[in-house]
Amino acid sequence: MTIPHTLVCSSHTISGTLPGADPPARHSFSDRVRAAAQAGYTGMCLHYRDYQTQRLAGFSDNRMAALLRDHGMRTLSIEFLTDWYLGPAAREAEVTACKAACGLGADTIHAGGDFQQTGISPEQMKTRFAALCKRAQQHSLNIALEVVPFSNVASLEAAMVLIDGIDNAGLVIDCWHMFRQGIALEDLAQLPGERILSIQINDAREAIRDTLEQDTLHRLPCGEGVFDLDGFVAAMESAGASVPLSVEIISPEFAELELDEACTVSIHGAQALLARRQVATG
Repeated sequence: MTIPHTLVCSSHTISGTLPGADPPARHSFSDRVRAAAQAGYTGMCLHYRDYQTQRLAGFSDNRMAALLRDHGMRTLSIEFLTDWYLGPAAREAEVTACKAACGLGADTIHAGGDFQQTGISPEQMKTRFAALCKRAQQHSLNIALEVVPFSNVASLEAAMVLIDGIDNAGLVIDCWHMFRQGIALEDLAQLPGERILSIQINDAREAIRDTLEQDTLHRLPCGEGVFDLDGFVAAMESAGASVPLSVEIISPEFAELELDEACTVSIHGAQALLARRQVATG
């Protein structure tokens, strides 16, 4: 396997809330790190809003970094910039995300495209993305751009155009978006592996609930839905990806689980998936 036999816990999986909630997590940071490590995760993603909340509560960078380190959290990233293309008006979120990454020892910040469909031109998008990556590079950080069907980065082709020629730019490949968008596994396998900076896994029911924007809030743990996750991971391996799988489960039902249960339920199917792939690849 080119994919490490380790698992990362995405921020929403154990936040106990849905995206955009205030506060961004209902479980304490300390409890989340402990529970994730106890379940078997060796990495975590933290939302920049969550980081900001911890700092306002008096949780220092050194204390958070030590907690992560002491619990064996070796793979860290920061989520999720959405308005970076709007220019200086969105710079506060970017600054916070960079502070979080530098303070905690993460090397990558995740970003999305234009979810608001503002009509920004491809040329402006490219220019502003390059500027974002240049600012991140000053802190030795990478920017991982996520392909999302309800944004203006809805295809692999659109994402590759944006990151082309930028050394510290890459992709977030979330299986939910790939399957719901109908992107072929064969096309995923053709991606340049060194450009894949994050791989997110989850599952879903066969029927789409309302719009895709609504349906993405009703994900399932790996193995409880219809996604061909074995085929997806095989495609990532064929591409030459070498980053750990990150479990990202978003749903109202999952957010209501107690923390320890959310950790153990979320990792169970992912561990089984890794075990099957290890057998398949010898």
